Amino acid sequence: MKTKATQSFVQHRGTGATPAAGAKAGATQGTFTTSDAIPWKPVDPENHPGLMMFVVWGNPNEGASLILQKFPAGMDSGWHWHTAAYQGVVIQGKFTHTFEGAAPQTGGPGSVWSQPARQVHDDKCEEGGDCIIAVYFHDKLDFFTQNKTYDPATGTWTTLAPDTKAQ
Repeated sequence: MKTKATQSFVQHRGTGATPAAGAKAGATQGTFTTSDAIPWKPVDPENHPGLMMFVVWGNPNEGASLILQKFPAGMDSGWHWHTAAYQGVVIQGKFTHTFEGAAPQTGGPGSVWSQPARQVHDDKCEEGGDCIIAVYFHDKLDFFTQNKTYDPATGTWTTLAPDTKAQ
């Protein structure tokens, strides 16, 4: 593993620790993780096999966070929405983001988009290679599709009332 760390922050991803919190606690040096050493974690193996996530900072189960997502080539997330707004940046691959009612937008590394809260959209990694995107969520990460929501903290799906999105 090619991780260079001078504090324990790299070992505590997902616990809510953030670089800013580490600095406030008196850390004097940062961390550096090479791309081949990122400890990817599966997001939803049953419904989105191969979709992986790595928390760069924050705690996506509690509030704002920056995450990396790795999509296998050809994977389509399906139409969904989130209660929080987010911005995305393509790091690797050819990625398509489609806003409901609009034409699909496809771009490679460096392409960016802004997704309003509660707006239905679809994401797809095009064939030809895996995609990695960086996503900054303004609040807790959630995933709603049709009448269900996925809770990444527990790995469970919950059926919702038909008008839940309007709340």
